[in-house]
Amino acid sequence: MEREKSYAVYLKRGCIAVLKVEVFFKLIAFFVIGPLLDWAFTTWVLGDIPVFNEAMFLSILSPVSLVLAVIIFLAVALWCYYEISCLITAVYLGRMREKLSLEDILKSSKEAMKGMRHFTLPLSAIYFVLFLPLVHAGYLNSLVPKIDIPRFVVGELQRTSMGNLGIRAIQAGYIVVFLILLLVPFAMVLKRESFPKAVKQNFIWYRQFSWKDRFLLWAIFIFWILLENWILDSLQGKLIQDQDFNLSVLKYFLRSHTYRVGLACWIVLALIQCVAIVLVFLWIIRLLGKYKALPYLPEQAGGKEGLKKGLPAKAGKERRIARLCKKIWSSRSSKKLWAGMLLIAIAAAATDYFNEAPLMHEPWAIGHRGCIFEAENTIAAVERASGLGADYAEIDVQLSKDGVPMVIHDEDLQRLADMPEKVENLTADQLQELTVISNGEKGKIPTFQEMVEAVKNTKDKTGLLVELKPTAENRDELVSKVIETVEKCNAKNQCIFMSLDYESVYQLQAEHPEWWIGYCIYGGVGKMEDAVWEYNIDFLAVEEGLASNKFMEKARNSGLAVYIWTSNNFDDMENYLEMGASGIITDLPDLARDTIDRYMKDHQEYYAYDGKGYPKKKN
Repeated sequence: MEREKSYAVYLKRGCIAVLKVEVFFKLIAFFVIGPLLDWAFTTWVLGDIPVFNEAMFLSILSPVSLVLAVIIFLAVALWCYYEISCLITAVYLGRMREKLSLEDILKSSKEAMKGMRHFTLPLSAIYFVLFLPLVHAGYLNSLVPKIDIPRFVVGELQRTSMGNLGIRAIQAGYIVVFLILLLVPFAMVLKRESFPKAVKQNFIWYRQFSWKDRFLLWAIFIFWILLENWILDSLQGKLIQDQDFNLSVLKYFLRSHTYRVGLACWIVLALIQCVAIVLVFLWIIRLLGKYKALPYLPEQAGGKEGLKKGLPAKAGKERRIARLCKKIWSSRSSKKLWAGMLLIAIAAAATDYFNEAPLMHEPWAIGHRGCIFEAENTIAAVERASGLGADYAEIDVQLSKDGVPMVIHDEDLQRLADMPEKVENLTADQLQELTVISNGEKGKIPTFQEMVEAVKNTKDKTGLLVELKPTAENRDELVSKVIETVEKCNAKNQCIFMSLDYESVYQLQAEHPEWWIGYCIYGGVGKMEDAVWEYNIDFLAVEEGLASNKFMEKARNSGLAVYIWTSNNFDDMENYLEMGASGIITDLPDLARDTIDRYMKDHQEYYAYDGKGYPKKKN
């Protein structure tokens, strides 16, 4: 009974300490470290030049940029490791002391930084910055909370059985490696070891453990990882994003129901993570204490006195500074200052709230490659999308060997027809002879002209969102052929256009500035959010990972419509609509149609477009 009581005390003490640490690190990361690193990266690595899509990967290939990028990466690693060391230290010291200040934790953790030294720093950096966040092992991290493979990449891989198997194999491999190196952070923090020595110490501890203890240790962490990932998947469409913690937080909170729900879910998740991390760390520390692997534990020699020796004493000057900060924070005049600043923030949020610019047009349901219920990019898929209520069907167009625009997504036929041949190496006739299989359905590859003519005959007059997919060699020809086909079929009012290749977008705009033309992006680096609004485009089609309240607010103020791809979840769709999305690109146009119709019942006033012809262009 006494033991249960002591662990309840340890848990309470540890949770309070971990919360202190996390609040401190998140505030510092948000206001200081994050902006500083962002400024350094955009200014010194990228040279203030924004780049998008595949150009991102070419932007840091110069020797100078690579060196600077590595330096920034190592700086991030030091900060991430310091945060993890503070978390472990907080739980560890919480077992010894009734009162534990944030200052004690921060000072004691400074000694652990000796483990990040010399030539071992790059190895440590890879482990703490790239490996732990990717595993989703529950380690709290303010700068790199987690790393995910972009949804659109996962979505493409999941379209094949081998892709699905590959994803599962990679995930399982990461978890196995994580379990093998599970105790490395504890060796680095509590034993002050460098990364290579910590790895060695990790295996020494494992050899000391009984098979029962090893099994329990691994089982606890596997359960922890699975539980956290299940919670994250369950809250996928509800959680607010890191970008949404900015000066407009109050405005988002007032305007958006989903933001309020997302903030509440985020707080609950953070609290669950804090409790979980304390429970798991306490169990690990107890296990190490059982085998007398750590100094200064109650069950070992030294006890509290030994611990006190390991903690730096608070100097007189530091005590005076601490008292001064407390006085400034709690004085009557400072309270008036805080109240005034809060009122100013509320007034600014209210001004933004009531002066918000309308969206370009009512939200569209856009079927991705038609829909998931037929073979992708086929006439049947587009006609099915039309019947399900899609305003537009997104299709992909590239050139055949003989210069005919064909409706197909992949640059080769491996996934769709089990052939390694590239589309550009086959004629239109050869492509149309093939049977493609996707979504469990069979179909034929249509020409762009056949698709346009079929759409003109659909009952609901569904439009086409045409994505141009050129190569560097055929860009001019593809743009020219698409324009020719649209004009020939008199389909300019039924087609809108976009591309991942901005040169194609630019050429289309130059030829037909009256058409509705946008830029499709899945990622960007540099001062993206300052530059993309100045592009000569009418809309942006962005991958889900780029969507945030901050991003959508800038789009609204710039007069740009934003279509988000590829969303197949009701909560996600509702959240994007609340943010201000003008369109949802989805494999499930019936779900998008239903979500939009529900949302529009209460939000008619947000939209400026009357629904006739193209939306009005921005000035």
